[in-house]
Amino acid sequence: MRNKTQWLLIAALAGLLIIVFWYSVAVWQATPSMPLYGNIILGVAMTLAVVAGCGLTALMYHSRRKGYDEPARAKKKAEDEAEPL
Repeated sequence: MRNKTQWLLIAALAGLLIIVFWYSVAVWQATPSMPLYGNIILGVAMTLAVVAGCGLTALMYHSRRKGYDEPARAKKKAEDEAEPL
């Protein structure tokens, strides 16, 4: 880290992470446990969400590599080259 403000930012973010973690554990311990079918449904939903997120991210990278995200300029460039100056 180069300067003092970056260290302060990291310290503030680490403090927020610790507070959020503490609060999450406190809420988790205060609530009653779920039945087995609730845990299974939650696990399946979480797995589907992760698979969908990974699939969409992979599709984004694939689209970018193949050039599908580039602006459509090929047609206009060909028209510009055809016109005499």
